[in-house]
Amino acid sequence: MKEKNHNFFFELELEVDQSIKIVFWADERSRAACEYFGDVISFDTTYNTNRYNLVFSSFIGVNHHGQSTLLGCTLMKNEDIQSFKLLFEC
Repeated sequence: MKEKNHNFFFELELEVDQSIKIVFWADERSRAACEYFGDVISFDTTYNTNRYNLVFSSFIGVNHHGQSTLLGCTLMKNEDIQSFKLLFEC
């Protein structure tokens, strides 16, 4: 994806067995929206796990029309303090 869009951002952390520990991504549109509408960000981890036992979470902002806008997404293996530290450092 990075070859098609140089402004696409992702961060990937793998476990020792090469399974996903945490992955975060934001496309060009989401990154631009974060510049404009990143004053208040909601981080939601209430989505269920998928068949790979990864929790999907989203970063949501509010634009000047009061509409929700996607700022980034993540898949996490664990919802522990270390995983959240890795995520927020991204």
